[in-house]
Amino acid sequence: MIYLDNAATTKPNEDVIQSYTQMNTQYYFNPNSPHTAGVRIAHLIDKARENIKQYLNLNDKFDIIFTSGATESNNIALQGMAQMKKRFGKTILTTKIEHPSVLETMRALEDQGFNLKYINTTKDGKLDIESLKKLLNDDVVLVTCMHVNNIMGQIQPIEEISEILQKYPKVHFHVDGVQGFGKVPLNINLADSYSLSAHKFHGLKGSGILAITQIKMIQPIIFGGGQEYGVRSGTVNAPVNIALAKAMRQMNDRKDENMKALTQKGTEIRSFIEKFEGVRINSPKDAVPYILNVSFPGVKGEVLVNAFSKYEIYLSTTSACSSKKSSHNETLKAMGLSNMIIEGSIRLSIAPDLTNEQIEAFKDAFNKVYKEVKELLKYEL
Repeated sequence: MIYLDNAATTKPNEDVIQSYTQMNTQYYFNPNSPHTAGVRIAHLIDKARENIKQYLNLNDKFDIIFTSGATESNNIALQGMAQMKKRFGKTILTTKIEHPSVLETMRALEDQGFNLKYINTTKDGKLDIESLKKLLNDDVVLVTCMHVNNIMGQIQPIEEISEILQKYPKVHFHVDGVQGFGKVPLNINLADSYSLSAHKFHGLKGSGILAITQIKMIQPIIFGGGQEYGVRSGTVNAPVNIALAKAMRQMNDRKDENMKALTQKGTEIRSFIEKFEGVRINSPKDAVPYILNVSFPGVKGEVLVNAFSKYEIYLSTTSACSSKKSSHNETLKAMGLSNMIIEGSIRLSIAPDLTNEQIEAFKDAFNKVYKEVKELLKYEL
């Protein structure tokens, strides 16, 4: 098996699984219980929080909220800050290239009376800085943009956005950092909140964080016992939170090694695919090397996924969170690509442990699939 869908989820590290298992069998106590065992676990969670702040190089303005993943983190940040700030303004800004957990949350806020405006997207799939400047005014209270696009791999201009927003102090700037952590450098202190999912960096599913400033001001969207600073009530999942911190430490420790491996392997795959007539690479060359969007115009993406699956090569059409929906991918539409290109697109996303042997096997399978569909390719786009 060759797994090329790491943007959807990654394989958990073995010692992360072991840490989770050990916590569940030996330290299963409720950290909110007043007895000694509960207090001990609470201390472990506090230590994990502090370690995470160090791994992310966060300043003292940030606090860490443990969540079930980036979808919940994005919802807490966007809904919570929008509701808190609505007395100052009701305009919220995003792009159409965001993950569904951001786009659908912003649309839900629009249904609640907020004024949602979309920042334009450039042809190479990046937030248009000039469009952002035109949309900003005194009524804007929330801006959100992902760090690395999950469909195309473009690195978004977070530094430029942050600098522009310095002139608008009441704006909360949220960054979805899911696809970039440990692989693309970012000063997270430039944002007001930042979300992560553990299963995107070889941790466990159902585990994430929200790093956020102004935690005492955010409006909770989940109510109950007041856990996680009162922002995210519910029994704290100590085993999965400790495992997340471990996965994050490992990713952080290996980031230079990972970036080198991903660049070398991603560049090799891209150079190989570029040679095939009629096949189009949609990801711009300055995108991250570990996410590659490719189109076979005239062939359905689902057909291609099934064709590669016959050779036990597993890749995706678009985001796994929306790939089963019939509508065209919004990132590709925002870039102005034709329906034929969008419908024929697939996404390859690699991990650092992809071996040279696996790359060669992928090349062999690609040649075979190409021969199967070559007569269907449309060259006039």
